[in-house]
Amino acid sequence: MKKPRGFTLIEMLITMSVVVALTAIGVSLYRSAKQKSNQATAMQKMKALGTTFATYTVDRNGLLPYEDSSGSDDWVNAAKPENQEAWYNALPKLMHAKTVGELGSSNPAGFYQEDYPLYIPGAPYPGPSKRLDAPTFAVAMNSRLQRKDEGGIKKQGRYEHIQEPAKTVVFLERGMPNDKQTTSAQRGFDGSPKANPRAFAARHNQKGCLIFADGHAELHAASDLLTSGGAIIFPQKGIVWTMNPDEDPN
Repeated sequence: MKKPRGFTLIEMLITMSVVVALTAIGVSLYRSAKQKSNQATAMQKMKALGTTFATYTVDRNGLLPYEDSSGSDDWVNAAKPENQEAWYNALPKLMHAKTVGELGSSNPAGFYQEDYPLYIPGAPYPGPSKRLDAPTFAVAMNSRLQRKDEGGIKKQGRYEHIQEPAKTVVFLERGMPNDKQTTSAQRGFDGSPKANPRAFAARHNQKGCLIFADGHAELHAASDLLTSGGAIIFPQKGIVWTMNPDEDPN
């Protein structure tokens, strides 16, 4: 009887090449599916936030929530009574979830759980050792909706002053310290609860989610919001960042 012939070196190399190619295809398909899943979930969560924003303005006779707290946006300040109208406290409460202030007092890790309303899948949240310092936001309120008055006081603003709700951004996916910038014009990736277009995060195939004052959602690239030099696109036509579209958001 003849002894069984083993694999030749060429056959082994061919087999290894096929395995590597199939693995690469599998990884690519997995990443694509994961990215699509993250995008769909992010859109769903952002839409829920927009709907809750609308409920808040109705309940408050047109007042908008504050874009952040007075003082730094750490766990301690978030829990203070004077900061309960900050959007990240007021809106989760309407969604029957704990406010950021409540989480800071009892369970900061809960802010980073997938079922929390402000958790955005695909965002590069900080590691466990840094999460106790302060909440790091992957979604933020548009900081161009609230401006200081002549006395230097920033007021809540009113919904009826938004002249073009269908074009005016209320919430955007915002950059975090470990997010990748998709254009050189982006900056301010600090994970704070307010943001302007320069801090926009395009996490989903180089696009990110915007929520508008009328409640609808859109995916956009950073180049839709900023010029190559880093200026917010003006005149404001398709996307508006200020109450009055004629106001320069820069």
